[in-house]
Amino acid sequence: MKLKKTLVFLLVLSMVLSAFAFACGKTTDEEPEEPGTETETPADDENAEDEEPADDETADKPTEPSGQLIIGTTTEMSGDFSGVWQNNASDADVRRLVQGYGTVDQTDEGEYVIDDSIVKSYETKDNEDGSKTYTFTIVEGLKYADGKEIDAKDFVASYMLWGSKLIGPDFCGGKNTGGMDLVGYDAFSKGEKKEFEGVHLIDDYTFSATINPENTPYFYELNSVSAGPEDLEFWLGKKVDIKDDGDGCYFAEDINTEEFKNAVKAARDKKTLPASGPYMLESYDEAQQLATMVINPNFQGDRRGRKPLIEKIILKKITQATQIDDLKTGGVDMIKNIGDGKTINAGMDLTEDEGFAYTDYPRAGYGKIAFGCDVGPTQFPEVRQALAYLLDRNDFAKQFTGGYGSVVNGPFGPAQWFYIETKKDIDEKLNSYPYDPAKAVELLEQAGFTLNESGAEYKEGDGTRYKKMDDGKLMPLEIKWASTENNDVSDLLVVKLAENPDLVKAGIKIQRDAMSFDELLNWLYRDASQDAKYGVPTYNMFNLATGFTPYYDEQYTYSTKKEFLDMGYNTNYIIDADLEKAAQDMVKCTPEDREIFKENFVKFATRWNELLPDLPLYSNQYHDFYNSKVKNWETSEMKGLTSTILDAWVTE
Repeated sequence: MKLKKTLVFLLVLSMVLSAFAFACGKTTDEEPEEPGTETETPADDENAEDEEPADDETADKPTEPSGQLIIGTTTEMSGDFSGVWQNNASDADVRRLVQGYGTVDQTDEGEYVIDDSIVKSYETKDNEDGSKTYTFTIVEGLKYADGKEIDAKDFVASYMLWGSKLIGPDFCGGKNTGGMDLVGYDAFSKGEKKEFEGVHLIDDYTFSATINPENTPYFYELNSVSAGPEDLEFWLGKKVDIKDDGDGCYFAEDINTEEFKNAVKAARDKKTLPASGPYMLESYDEAQQLATMVINPNFQGDRRGRKPLIEKIILKKITQATQIDDLKTGGVDMIKNIGDGKTINAGMDLTEDEGFAYTDYPRAGYGKIAFGCDVGPTQFPEVRQALAYLLDRNDFAKQFTGGYGSVVNGPFGPAQWFYIETKKDIDEKLNSYPYDPAKAVELLEQAGFTLNESGAEYKEGDGTRYKKMDDGKLMPLEIKWASTENNDVSDLLVVKLAENPDLVKAGIKIQRDAMSFDELLNWLYRDASQDAKYGVPTYNMFNLATGFTPYYDEQYTYSTKKEFLDMGYNTNYIIDADLEKAAQDMVKCTPEDREIFKENFVKFATRWNELLPDLPLYSNQYHDFYNSKVKNWETSEMKGLTSTILDAWVTE
């Protein structure tokens, strides 16, 4: 069966328009994606009345799980599946299939709600000091895949382990933001107090979390208190009890030590995760880039009662150039998030024959150049703007997407409700940076790049421009580019930007260093936990892509606070108080204040567009292509992979 493009798009669009922007889990950074694995295209609703409805596959829905699904991914897995140190899209796919039982769940439309299959009951209380307390009682009988019982301490552990000083930059080099909106987080995360004041154990299956009054109101309030079970023994190497004497929860022994630092490193090196979701990680082959997941025998089902109907899920690294051949020859059963026009057209040709089908849906994200805003020439906004004027992004998007994509001018994608509802205002206020080499030169001169290599006044034909810095040294206008290898976006950027004669004529030099995507992320995150060299600011620009969840909170992404910079949230390292405040203002309203959220979103996007920490290249209409043995593959950017897989099955 071939799913019809127009009807699928309209269905997804209607879901997006009605979705609320709630969120689950304190994941404050987007998922970096390798460029070239995605695309955006406007809705093609011509002749919609001629389209045939999709067959009703649910009539043949099996009652028992069977078969396997091999999903190809062009994004290299790092094996660091936790999302605490890095968060690439393929690793995130594994994590979401393996981890579950959160107190907050995401609906297929992108709304986040209390999961009443996990939460037996809950209460909320508005306190006199402006704080707000959620008290959760979880159901009994939950287990990890290995049979360990899950109780309230496991849920409390998700705040405490991931909020501990141990996980943070001073010890393990991770993001210790667990429970970051709760009372007492600052003192606990810095190791100043052993108790986490805002977290309490009430009994074996009941706990509470109190939101700091400084963090209320908050548009994504449920995200502040969301918790999922965490197996402390896995991460700490031994059982460490959690206690509460009335002043807040604390670990029975000090975990902020070298002993536990080594234990966390050993847990990361295992390249696996404790399983509480629908699947468990059976094996991970780093050399062959294969993650094999099988059904978690102890998974009780999700909020809607769904259990896996596919026995085995395999995530397999493939190359962008051969992915259609891999699908055609059976090397994989599915390729997803396809955005480049060449691959889409080849996939559409494939679905003309029996045996293959596709689903498409609008994207919540964009392909981009990310700038390092604190190092070299790109620390100056005028240089970033000049590079924008020297790349014909409309032509770039057209060539890359083959007509299935367009350009966005801010940090958003066409699937996001707040962009859809403010599009007219956004289009009027944001600079589209049309191709204009003369304007680029003007901006470079404004930034002070007015000298040649000898320090004399720059004249056309002098080669690379230079700027005299405060220390008297000359800074060359040389851009160091960390680029993914064997990638169509990278190759097109070489032609359209790096080797653009107008760019060379303007006095800019771009030096490309091709590398694996995993290596690029190490440089992007400045992840010194992998190697000390990555902690040294080196590259001015990176090409990759960003995918947003329904939780759109950018206040940490553009935070100027040292602790968040050290944890790798602000990967642009842009220090701008106005941008930071605009991001904060956007979410400082109640979940019901949608109009206020939208108004502040426009202000945030406008400031972002002026500073250009990223240069958006395209957004897309994603396409998933798959073997027709895959049934009921109904997906969207809001729905997500786990929920999609729980609805699907395979026939052999």
